[in-house]
Amino acid sequence: MLILFFLSLGLIFSISYALNFACVDTNRILQESKLVAKAQGELRDKLIEFQTQLTTKERKLEELKKQIESKVISKQAKEEKMKEYERIRSEAQQLQEKAQRELEEMKQRLENMVYNRVKEAAQKLAQKKGFNGILDCAVFIYKNPEIDVTTEVIKAVDAHLDKQK
Repeated sequence: MLILFFLSLGLIFSISYALNFACVDTNRILQESKLVAKAQGELRDKLIEFQTQLTTKERKLEELKKQIESKVISKQAKEEKMKEYERIRSEAQQLQEKAQRELEEMKQRLENMVYNRVKEAAQKLAQKKGFNGILDCAVFIYKNPEIDVTTEVIKAVDAHLDKQK
């Protein structure tokens, strides 16, 4: 029984070795890649742009609310301010919905772009080095550090960015 166990264990290791896999640490790619940092920066800039617009609308709404609650305002002026308040409130709500939609679309587009670049870099590296596949390092309970090709993939992904400069 023990012999059978060691034979099957040896067979598993020899099959794994013959398959010649490598792995990438996706968390390291997310933390260290210049491409990922650039994509996150673009998303952050767009978010700040929308936040600035919304803050402007909120300030205008606060100002109008104070004017509407004022005791010295005429009835006609109060009605006009209330209409303006509702218009700006509606614009702010539409802007918020637009921001959510556009930010989600942008996030999805950037994630797809990063994923495709990482996949392309991993495929080229696998072909160049004769790997049969490249997995996420997280799937391993144990891995030989030599199979981790994260640094090479990051360099390949970011090389495209360096060419654009």
